[in-house]
Amino acid sequence: MKRYAFVTLVMLCSAASLEAQATMVLPDKPLPPEHARIQAAAYVLRDTLFAVTGAAARLHRDFRHTSDASLMSRAREIADACAASGRNVAAPRTVLGETPTTSRLQETEKKRLLGAFDDLASAAAKCASRFVELAKPDKGDEVRGYGNRDAQAMVAEIRRYEAALDGYFRAMRIPNRPRGARPNPLAG
Repeated sequence: MKRYAFVTLVMLCSAASLEAQATMVLPDKPLPPEHARIQAAAYVLRDTLFAVTGAAARLHRDFRHTSDASLMSRAREIADACAASGRNVAAPRTVLGETPTTSRLQETEKKRLLGAFDDLASAAAKCASRFVELAKPDKGDEVRGYGNRDAQAMVAEIRRYEAALDGYFRAMRIPNRPRGARPNPLAG
């Protein structure tokens, strides 16, 4: 009886896995060249923004229990990440300016994204200068007291930019998936 139950269980499990293998995953439709350029440029910027949010998360995790030297190191890390993201804003902004639109919605979302690029560049410059100041020697207590507030201001600006980018990509019908996410198997 136990052998029969075991064999039945194995057969049921294998049937489910075979069904999953029968799912067809279709590739994304090829994008027009101008859409592919803005998508690639936005993804490069997104990767540098991940460095900022990651550094801010590490600062938030460590600020209560770590040494002043470690906090100043975290401040240097955020300053470098903010400076890198500020340098990378120009490329997608330029590509966006060259991308044609065909509807009023697309034009509205394009203007919104251009404004978000400007705000992001300004916030990145402010973040970099603030955290360069906080990374100086004997500023550990200041990083502990004010670092999270300053880092969260940059993270909030990144979230506003991401919302504008998502709106633009939706209007232009450009896929915008999180890094590492597979395409939707039902997309056609």
